[in-house]
Order: sequence, then C-alpha cells, then structure tokens
Amino acid sequence: GLPSSPLGPFARATSMWGGDAPAGGENASFRFNFGGDASPGGAGAGSPPADPESAVAASSELLSPGVEVFATDVPDPCPGWTPETIRIHNTSFVKGVSTGAKYSATTSLRLPKKVTETSDLVKGAYEGGAKLWECAVDLTEYLLAELADGGDFKINGSNVLELGCGHGLPGIACALLGAKQVVFQDYNPDVLRTLTVPNARANGLMRFDVDKSENDEKKTNCHCRFLGGDWGSLAHNSELLVPNSFQVVLCAETVYELSSFGKHVAILKRALAKNKNSLCLVAAKSYYFGVGGGSHAFAEALKKDGAFDVLPIHTVSDGVSNVREILKVTWKEGAMR
Repeated sequence: GLPSSPLGPFARATSMWGGDAPAGGENASFRFNFGGDASPGGAGAGSPPADPESAVAASSELLSPGVEVFATDVPDPCPGWTPETIRIHNTSFVKGVSTGAKYSATTSLRLPKKVTETSDLVKGAYEGGAKLWECAVDLTEYLLAELADGGDFKINGSNVLELGCGHGLPGIACALLGAKQVVFQDYNPDVLRTLTVPNARANGLMRFDVDKSENDEKKTNCHCRFLGGDWGSLAHNSELLVPNSFQVVLCAETVYELSSFGKHVAILKRALAKNKNSLCLVAAKSYYFGVGGGSHAFAEALKKDGAFDVLPIHTVSDGVSNVREILKVTWKEGAMR
C-alpha cells in the first residue's frame, strides 16, 4: 500500500550513496510495527472505500511522481550493498543485507535512529522496502513450486509487473523462470537504486546492462525496468506504464492499509492485460493489526469494484505471523471489453 504524500528529499537528492551502514543483519534493529494490539474490530478497521478509484483523483502535488530508475545510473558494485544468500524452494537467491537504519544511512532519507528502531515504515516517506517481508518469500516460493508442478498459469514469455517490490525476489524468480520482461516498481526510487537493482544484478538478470565484460554471463534474456513513485501517479503515466500490457502482476505485503485500496485497484485495472489468461497474485496477511488492511478486506474491495474475480489459492499458517494468503485476481468476462 502506498500513501499519497510527496517523496520529499527523494525528489531532490543529488546522491544516495553515503557513509558506512550500521552493522547487523536484516532483522537486527528493524521491527514490524503497525500500531500495537488493535483487533479487527478496533481502531483502524473499517469498510473499504466506497469508490475504489476516488484516491486516484488526489491533486498531483500530493502524489510521488512516477520516475524510471536506470540500472546504468547505479554504480556496480553499489556502495553499501552487502550480499547474502537465501534459499527458497531449492533455489538460491542473492539479496542485499538491509535494515531500515541501513537504508536511512545510505540514502537521502536520514531518518532518526529512534524511528528506524521502532517502525518498519514512515508514512509518506518510506514504505518498508528495505525489509524482506514474509509474504514476499511466500509468493516467491509459490511461483517456484507452482511452475515446477506445471501450474495453471504461464510465466515463460510473459510481461510481469511487481508492485511494491522492495528486494524484488518474486520478480527475480519470474525472470529466472523465463519472463520476457519484468518491471519492478517501488514507492521509493532509492529502494530501487540501493537494493532492487543490485539484487537483480547479483542474480544474473542484467549484467550486460552495466558491464559488457565477456566474463560476466547473463542468466536470462529477460528485460528489466525499474519504476519509482506513487501508484496514483504511475496509473496515469502511459509512457512509464503502458496500459494493460502485463500478463502477470505480483504484489506482496501491499494491502496493509485501507486508504491505499483505491489506488491499488486502479493500478491493477491499468496494468493487467485484458485477456482470460492474465492474473494478479496478491500475497498478504489476512489482517494487519492497527491499520485495518489485509487480504480479506482487499478481496472485498475488489469484489465491490466489480471488475475482477478473486480466489484465495494458498494459505500459510506457520506461527511467524497471523495467517497469510495468496489471492488470485482475474478479470471478469464483461470487464475485458
């Protein structure tokens, strides 16, 4: 989910590669904090917006402008990026070790230490892209497992969009599975510069985009693009986001806040190709305490909008968090005209 406040310092930053990052792994100091012990009936809960597209009409000065981040503008190696390997469904991925404090130290954001130690996001400035969220791992694992078992959807040759990508592991998995193009989108351009682009390089997606050395072998022919900015801005920018051009749209931990649902629905309607084989996969916790969002509420918002069919296709109950789900979202027959 994305707020509609300006990027502030991101829009004016001249350099995002600063001093040494704080020591510690990804979970050393940064914690999941969405507002404490609220229950589904407590503060933050409520009905989905009556008009799912109303948020898109917000004035342009309140939207983070859409921008393309070019991998060729990101140093290789990227200062402050430290690799670690994780294994998901028998596949090894390389990603940057990251925390909110490290992200703050190596970008223009410069959050107070107290903020980065107590919260996973800062509304209107930083949307948690430095953290590898549980549902991103769930979605990556589902993609790898489903395709290994000959699943009922196609990645090979498809155009894929990952919304709110952060580390970008689901999108990287799709590239390795044969996607024709993967577009990685995150609210914060600096997340793309300091994490997503280096992660994509480290997994062999685009070595020749930056380094044409014959010794660096590209693992995939997938074309990668990186888009920063608010969904409301991107949904109305046909140059950056070609309308209805993606056969697969991926979302992990993007539906935590009810106020973002309008723009979330709108960008799905803008991005998803209008054919019966196109689909969006939304991986989310069933409920986010304190802010009222979650997979159940987002499914209701989609149903109320009327353009999509929604089906829960995967559930994870491992004790790490509350129940997590993956929703399959497809166009209704009448909405594809």
